[in-house]
Amino acid sequence: MKFNFLSKNLPAFGLNISGSSLKLMRLEQKGKELSIKAFSSAALPKAMVVNDLISDQKAFDFLLKQNLQKPLYGRLDTNYVAASLPESKSFVRVIQIPKMSESEADSAVPFEAENFIPMPIDQVYLDWQKLGDTADKMNVLIIASPKEFVDKYLGTLDSAGLKTVALEVESQSCHRAIMAQGSTETVLLVDLDAFRSSLVMVEDGNIQFTSTVPIAGNSFTENIAKTLGVANVKAEEIKRKVGIVNTTDYPNIKTSLLPVLNNLSAEIKNILKFHAEHSDKQVTRVILSGGSAKLKNLAEFLAPQLMDAGISRVELANPWQNFSLAKNFPLSPFDSLGFVTTIGLAIRGKNFEIV
Repeated sequence: MKFNFLSKNLPAFGLNISGSSLKLMRLEQKGKELSIKAFSSAALPKAMVVNDLISDQKAFDFLLKQNLQKPLYGRLDTNYVAASLPESKSFVRVIQIPKMSESEADSAVPFEAENFIPMPIDQVYLDWQKLGDTADKMNVLIIASPKEFVDKYLGTLDSAGLKTVALEVESQSCHRAIMAQGSTETVLLVDLDAFRSSLVMVEDGNIQFTSTVPIAGNSFTENIAKTLGVANVKAEEIKRKVGIVNTTDYPNIKTSLLPVLNNLSAEIKNILKFHAEHSDKQVTRVILSGGSAKLKNLAEFLAPQLMDAGISRVELANPWQNFSLAKNFPLSPFDSLGFVTTIGLAIRGKNFEIV
């Protein structure tokens, strides 16, 4: 299944549905300036998303339509959508095949991909993209998602009255938003959601492989709640206010977060080690995105933890670095961290190509 890039007279908004929220955004280019026509975000009730699928279609339709009709900012003028597929339901990897024409590769890639995809090839939708050549090989990015999941997901969007013109894995959207256009840098993107984190290895500017770990914002919140003996709602409030630092009022915050922080650090190191064992490219930095990346002092905590893995910089993403922003732009780079995947989708959906 291929969802072709949008025509110039068919703008769409980006939609990202996670286990905890839905986010949408519509972008517009006027001259050299980028503006936001609309954006919205809404928390999803607990158990509305089960195993990455909507469990209560009627309630979801109502919530989605509320945000479509009355977004937090601006006005939506289209029901065409570029939507994300969850990383946990997708397989992303670069493989090498003998050099051949693209028409030959159309037949060869599915055959070669079967050796890497942990499902029968006839049970997935497979897409691929040529990245470049070596002496006698060509590097190919393969992306696969289960047909059963994708079909159900498309049905959910259709039921809500949306016309899906593009589907892509979250890491693709994240990569589009974060990486500077034309970059040949080798970096690790760490996208921290509420329930899980996606680790996206980018080599020479291209996605190399991805991994998903169950360590994210809710893990921080639960540890604070347990340590302080408070409800999760209060723990979330404290987390956002205090971050990773002990204070007079909360002298054990950092201690309570250390188990989760150390687990996150260990997962990042594992990915860096795996990459080092399979490539001679040096990872120059780790870039943090996602709503949970806004945890105060997270980058400062991780930086010394990752020095022995050869990382000299850990920093927050800026999803707007490729654009000149209109005056009175409603989202700062920091506030946009929780919208990175949605921004990447909205960039794909706008009737404009970056030049």
